Amino acid sequence: MPSPIPADPVLDEAPPDPAAALDEIGPAPGATTMSLVQAVATALSGNFGLISSAESAQTARLRYRTAVADFYPQLTPRYVHGEDERIFGVEASQRLPWTGGSVSATSLLRSSPDDVSPAPRGADLALTVTQPLLRGAGPNAAFFDLRNSRRARVASERGLELARQQVAVDVTRAFYQVLQQRMLMAVAQQSLARSDSLLRASEARLQVGLVSKLDVFRAQLQAAQTQDAMVRSETALQDALERFRGLLGRSPSEPIEPEATRVPEEVPDPPEPLAILVQRALQQRLDLLEARDQVDDAQRSAALARQNLLPQLDLNLGVARIGQGPSFGSAWRAGDTRVNVFVTTSYPLEHSSLSVNKAVAEIEVTARARAVVQREWEIESEVRSSVRDLEQIRKSVDLQKTAVEVAQQQHRLATLRYQRGLASNFDVVQAEESLVLARSTLVTLLTSFHVARMDLDRVTGSLDVDARFAPGAEAGAGPAVP
Repeated sequence: MPSPIPADPVLDEAPPDPAAALDEIGPAPGATTMSLVQAVATALSGNFGLISSAESAQTARLRYRTAVADFYPQLTPRYVHGEDERIFGVEASQRLPWTGGSVSATSLLRSSPDDVSPAPRGADLALTVTQPLLRGAGPNAAFFDLRNSRRARVASERGLELARQQVAVDVTRAFYQVLQQRMLMAVAQQSLARSDSLLRASEARLQVGLVSKLDVFRAQLQAAQTQDAMVRSETALQDALERFRGLLGRSPSEPIEPEATRVPEEVPDPPEPLAILVQRALQQRLDLLEARDQVDDAQRSAALARQNLLPQLDLNLGVARIGQGPSFGSAWRAGDTRVNVFVTTSYPLEHSSLSVNKAVAEIEVTARARAVVQREWEIESEVRSSVRDLEQIRKSVDLQKTAVEVAQQQHRLATLRYQRGLASNFDVVQAEESLVLARSTLVTLLTSFHVARMDLDRVTGSLDVDARFAPGAEAGAGPAVP
């Protein structure tokens, strides 16, 4: 009578639910764990690239304040102490908004200590108002530099917000990649346990002559391949952790990890139709708003370039009062006031550079308008692609769940046939490979879906980073595993 075959309870067990993998693979002992909300909040304050963007935005704000200060009164005290003359004065100037004109005034008090004349002191006042009539006239010329500075500030602030949105998506992706690698490690560990059990069963059957040496070799190869997959999963997990820490602005060796969070298995349909999502993106995307504002910038530059081709024709009003006397008061009272109204004009004979500037500015207007249309099409394509990706992942998740169930049944049947001696372990090995592939694919799809859903919010311009990742907010991850 042949010897009984040693029972292997592991082969009789149904493969565990992949969602329970996090019960076995979690953060390293002693590591500081973070939720997704905490991780994004940390990245928003510590990400190096984001800090650089914030510094650029702050620089643009400071430059805008400088441009605004150009319209404040400019006062310059003046004092000269020479051997035969002393002068104290104040120079003032003011740019006139809207008109493009300017006002300048100079007031001087002069004294000559060595002068023996009866009027050694003087009081002078000069006031000049200049108003361009052609070139440089109007609000476009007057506010051109100020508007450019303000636009640079707005563009930098929009760029900062876009960078914040991208960092939030990147951190979310890195967060879920760590969860994905943990689950894949759990899948590999479970597969390794089953492979070791199959190897022991094959060796036991070889001893009683029920299988050939080929079955043992096949089981050994399966166990070796599973161990290699386990090593590669461990390496991929460490790579994902280092990417996660880098996005947070932390050292790769700092013990910070995502908390043990169950990846939600629900993959709902998009809450709104595609047409509404596209329309929202065309209305809210900050980069598209910036492209549209750049068209206005180009039009202002073209208008100024056309105006610069006109002659310089200025209307000037000058008021001067000059007096001499024994004291400054008497010098002022004795002063002679003169009012002058005059026109100045100039026009360069060589103005090819001005003509070139006008032509280039007009080309820029056309190019910027074309860029807006192109950007609108690109954004629509991005939204459509994101929606398609979500729909494809959703359908693939449903199919893959069915595939996992089929692979589990196939694995049970192959194991049962092998235990009853109806087949070699070839079918068990093949079923194990199919089961691991199906489970790994399902894990990848689930993590990819939640990242793609947040990226859809980004491409539609509806990702409010501060609201989505506020303390206590739900950012898409499920409840922590008990």
